[in-house]
Amino acid sequence: MMLQLTSELDAVDWAGLAGVFERAPLGMRDPDVLESQFRNSQAQCFAYVDAQLIGAGRAISDRVSWTVIFDVVVEPDYQGRGCGRAIVESLVQQAGASNVLLFSVPGKEEFYGAMGFRRLLTAMARFPDHERAADRGYLE
Repeated sequence: MMLQLTSELDAVDWAGLAGVFERAPLGMRDPDVLESQFRNSQAQCFAYVDAQLIGAGRAISDRVSWTVIFDVVVEPDYQGRGCGRAIVESLVQQAGASNVLLFSVPGKEEFYGAMGFRRLLTAMARFPDHERAADRGYLE
């Protein structure tokens, strides 16, 4: 497997990326919203194998002290093969900040823990629908 990583936005098939999110399964995503989210982030990473988009991730950063990573996704057939780790490491390197927060779906803590991420004791979040966020495992 020859994994190619790029931050190039103009070649991304946004509907195809929405399909990756659905199959991962990380839920339904609107391709137009995905494009806006990635274009408005300071760091992006897209993973390709044989010109097929198989993963992505994005980060918001002040490029000094703090970076927050969002939307790391990998096609199920490529999970467990180092693709997610490569995406995260690319985002950390691009962002260049000393502290990195990562927003993850519940159940992936062990994966990110293997890369040195640890649970926060004081993190807080405000969602437009707290009940839905709690049902999905994001809130206590």
